[in-house]
Amino acid sequence: MPQITSKLKIVAAALVMLTGVVALFGAYSISSPSMIVYAQTNSTQYSVNITSKAGIGSYLTNATGFTLYTFSRDTQNSGASACTGSCAGKWPAFYVSSLTLPSGLSASSFTVITRSDGSKQLAYDGWPLYYYFNDMSPGETSGQGVGNVWYACTVPTPFASAASASTTSAGGSGGGW
Repeated sequence: MPQITSKLKIVAAALVMLTGVVALFGAYSISSPSMIVYAQTNSTQYSVNITSKAGIGSYLTNATGFTLYTFSRDTQNSGASACTGSCAGKWPAFYVSSLTLPSGLSASSFTVITRSDGSKQLAYDGWPLYYYFNDMSPGETSGQGVGNVWYACTVPTPFASAASASTTSAGGSGGGW
């Protein structure tokens, strides 16, 4: 009988750990084929927020502060993303199904596009939104100016900081794609 009780305790502990792991991953949005996880938890009341940084100005972030980027090779209001294949591995699409916004942002400025792989992506002012795979922490903007085509999504007008960003390009990683 003591062996059965001991085995039951082990099984119960394993189930508790597995439940915790499932709950943890359920609170995240996995947005990349390379499995980079960008938190989309309830740490803030907004699914899209505005932050500001010298050299960029005001720009969009997700709920936990990860920078959202635009790609100048996309065509505004086309409803499509030009970033596919290996590009999408470095620049995962941003999407939330429930959009909550702070004052200063209007829901009418956001649309949902369907990517060529069938997944959804949020667009701001007609420009698809992306993360950058090298941004590992909230507040990082290492994708700003990459390849002179990637920029933090500035508000109220995307690409407002593009001219200043081209002199601070992050260089090789991403190579524009």
